[in-house]
Amino acid sequence: MQLIKPEWHLKARLLISRLLIKFGKLRHIDYTATELSDMANQYVPKTFSLESPIGNGELTLLEVQVKMPYQHNVLKVELLSSIIIGALTRPIYRAHVMIVMQAHPRYDTETNTVMISELNVKDVKLVNDEYMLIEDSRDILSLVFPKQLQNLVSGTVKTALGIMTGGGSDKVKDYLNLYLKGSKQSILAYHRPEIEGLVEQYAHQDKLQYQLKNAPFEEYLFCLYGKAVVVEDGVLRFKF
Repeated sequence: MQLIKPEWHLKARLLISRLLIKFGKLRHIDYTATELSDMANQYVPKTFSLESPIGNGELTLLEVQVKMPYQHNVLKVELLSSIIIGALTRPIYRAHVMIVMQAHPRYDTETNTVMISELNVKDVKLVNDEYMLIEDSRDILSLVFPKQLQNLVSGTVKTALGIMTGGGSDKVKDYLNLYLKGSKQSILAYHRPEIEGLVEQYAHQDKLQYQLKNAPFEEYLFCLYGKAVVVEDGVLRFKF
């Protein structure tokens, strides 16, 4: 990045700041977890399509919360998200989930860019609230089973699934069996690999990197004299 020479009224501030840095009086500039969360929330909400053997689904990132431990150089990012799986435009599964990610900050002095490395999803957890929904297996069967055949089927839902799938253990049958068991966690576990892949791919995009600018003054000062960016004492610390 090409730095613009400061106007005369900024030269005094630069001179004083440079002296403070030289004599160890100005060692760093800190950003709190709240400030970082506010910046990250500019990128949400964001919606992705989820694959479903019996309909359609979507994952929406709703809110970002950044946390920074006091004893580790780690950024912890919690993404409050929603999952909706539908059949014929009707929701059959709905839940809030918390996606927990972890990353390490890095600073490129040549390009004056703050980046994150080793960014990975560490956990995907159900949020037990009033938003959660899972349809009864018989209601789901009425949506995905051909209406002409419903009257021909008597007996258990398992029998109906066997007729619909030819008695085989195919993808549709296995997926519907998750609803038959009524396990919200099992349905989330089925979709988790795709969720992790979507979120990690989105998070690794270039727009989540930040190149420092000539303004405000603190960014320009760090472009000139900054050495490293780390998590320290519960804040994101820009060290001179």
